[in-house]
Amino acid sequence: MDLFINPDRERSKLAFLMALLVNGRTVFEDFAWATGAERFATALKEFGLEYEQQGHQLVLTGKGFQYSAPTLLSIDFPEYESVLLWTLASKSCDTVFTFAAEADEAGIASVNAAKDVLQKYFKVDVQGDEPAKFSFCFQIAEPAIRKDSLGNVPYIMRNRLLLRTLVRSEYLAFEEASVVRDQLTRMLQYFGVALKYEGRGMEQLSEFERRLMMAQGKKIERTQATELSETKVITAREYYIPGDATEAFAVALLVTIGALHKETVVRVKNVDLNGGRAGAFGCLKRMGANIETVSRREKFGDVYGDLEIRPLAAGKRLQGRRFSEELVSTALEEYALLSVAACFASGETILRLPKEVRDSMRSVNEFLAENLRKTGVEVGVYDDGIVIRGMENIVNGSDFDGGEWPQVGLALTVLSLALQNEEPVKNCDLVENIFPGITDKLKSVLVQENSEKEGA
Repeated sequence: MDLFINPDRERSKLAFLMALLVNGRTVFEDFAWATGAERFATALKEFGLEYEQQGHQLVLTGKGFQYSAPTLLSIDFPEYESVLLWTLASKSCDTVFTFAAEADEAGIASVNAAKDVLQKYFKVDVQGDEPAKFSFCFQIAEPAIRKDSLGNVPYIMRNRLLLRTLVRSEYLAFEEASVVRDQLTRMLQYFGVALKYEGRGMEQLSEFERRLMMAQGKKIERTQATELSETKVITAREYYIPGDATEAFAVALLVTIGALHKETVVRVKNVDLNGGRAGAFGCLKRMGANIETVSRREKFGDVYGDLEIRPLAAGKRLQGRRFSEELVSTALEEYALLSVAACFASGETILRLPKEVRDSMRSVNEFLAENLRKTGVEVGVYDDGIVIRGMENIVNGSDFDGGEWPQVGLALTVLSLALQNEEPVKNCDLVENIFPGITDKLKSVLVQENSEKEGA
């Protein structure tokens, strides 16, 4: 059976951002709205973006670098979306911008939260500081580029740096240890921005330098270099937004751990396969899952394709693995789903989190572990992440609760369906808010399987 999933949420919003910066018309092919994308696009209308749906296309008209920013800036978007909108506004260092809300407890809290995020990513001159109102001007000066424990610029800061450099016609260069969530970088290249993005290592050294470093016992490590130069104009392009990797991974996991006939084949169409975002597929394949990319397309500046998933062969099990911070950083959206996979694996699986998210993920890990233990699986939460010792036959497990985390709810929904539970996971409405229709798509895999059995 073939499955089509919702468009990638983050890439959708970045695509609307690029459409604003195009001097003219952009066309999104085979367009569908991703969760939150229409709200973000509406916010960009205040900067001058225009768009209209025409059949299967969305036709957009951008203002180029001549867009105008509203002086009253939105403060009720997620952090990475807010930073993008504020970066657009930061083109002007003379305009006074304002955060404002109702002068009640909730309003004051929202303004203070927005102010904290603003000062985390920008240098500003404060013009006023009332309880529910904060006015400021952006400074010309930039905060220092700080890398994370993996040697990378965190993706929200990287996107902010690239976007501000672009709209202010400046120059930027930096190197990173690896590639994580570089969708905007690749999108800028595709839209014709003067940007070099390349791996560097031994090939950049002279023969003398290589011999000297080898003689000194120094390790020559590859890095990813980014260099952005002044770009006068961004011209029109067609673009396509591939499917959400998290939804595709949920389908792949259900086919892998569910009680499906060995001849079952599920194809998930047009999945985002960006290596810095979709690392979870590599993790599941390393555990022994039967996942194959049957149609790989390098178009629109990135990679997407169709995935073909089959159940494990009779008598086979997933194998426990240890996954490093570097690999988990490319699969954070699928972290809970990987934890469910580990419950069915032979031996021990360890998921190590990057240092920067360990504190914030501690409560998620504790909550996830509490639910997974209902299956009888051994789960340990430690400072670096989570460790799980899987079981060969999981027959028990119910009364799962996704809590306030949609990704956890999605993972537990897959687990519940694999165990053939009839009762829904608690708080599954939050799952549908972020991944609309995913529960029915997952159930359709099981329905298809049952219908094929009856037909046989």
